[in-house]
Amino acid sequence: MRRWRFAPLAIVLLHGAAISGQDGPRSPADWLDSMNHAFVERNYDGVFSYFDGDDLSALRVIHAVVDGVQRERLIHLNGTLREIVRTGNEVVCVVRPDDAILKLEESIPSGPFFQAFTRTFDDVSDNYRMTLEGEGRVADRDAVIMSVTPKDDDRYGYRLWLDRDKSLLLRSELIDGKGTRLEIFQFASVAIDQPIDPSLLAARAQSGVGMSRVALQVARRDDPSPPTAWRVAWLPDGFAVAARDVYRTPASDNSVNTLMYSDGLAAFSVFVEEMPKNGAARMVSRQGATVAVTRVAHGPAGSTPYLITVVGEVPVATAQKVAESVRYNASGQ
Repeated sequence: MRRWRFAPLAIVLLHGAAISGQDGPRSPADWLDSMNHAFVERNYDGVFSYFDGDDLSALRVIHAVVDGVQRERLIHLNGTLREIVRTGNEVVCVVRPDDAILKLEESIPSGPFFQAFTRTFDDVSDNYRMTLEGEGRVADRDAVIMSVTPKDDDRYGYRLWLDRDKSLLLRSELIDGKGTRLEIFQFASVAIDQPIDPSLLAARAQSGVGMSRVALQVARRDDPSPPTAWRVAWLPDGFAVAARDVYRTPASDNSVNTLMYSDGLAAFSVFVEEMPKNGAARMVSRQGATVAVTRVAHGPAGSTPYLITVVGEVPVATAQKVAESVRYNASGQ
């Protein structure tokens, strides 16, 4: 499961009464929009914890905009020695040679992987009710608390704590329909809008430890959404294609069709590939809020079976309905 989920910032880069700010009253939609801008435009350096339902991790994130380009470094502070450094659309992972992250290139196409770093909030209110609940305190900073509640059972809800002055997300909880907290992200300390030493944005291998580097590049195409021979016949209301691609795995010549869908907050991806040589069974797996569902499907007449995999932060029943609806579409439309 973890090979599908290695993008901690992806889960971070997530109408009612308004709370007054420095420029007057602000609606929940205003807060969400300013939160999105804060993640990509502000400098910040902080330590945060991330609980995925099974494990609690501590990480440090350093983010800055240098000459108009986003630069980011994510450092795991416990467990396996691991860093991720991003410069624009390029990501470099610094890991031990036996780390499972080295399978990333074979598991996740670069397009959707990088699309997941940024989320848009257009038309979120069509599928969620957003309410401001008051004020709180996180990482020794004043925060505005917001609830984002789904209007149906096909997605999860959120509870967000946003920095009152800077709009940066300080804490988030991903909540299922029963009120269970599936994932929790929270800064323990963070400095916002302070100068960032450029050396802090460069990966540094630990002395005496063998390391490997994996560089992932977004494919540059005139058409960001190339056609695919597979389509998803059923989608929850509000979900639309955020990215799609056809790529080949480094270890084989097999192509993998991938489609990523988002409703502005939640996201899931559909992967379609020829059945692996060692086969695969129907599977349902969940870790925290992230579910992985597989099934076998038929492609072109006379072809080998295909493996359909749906991975994302949606309820199991939603992922299963999506997986069962995937069909081969010879026209590619």
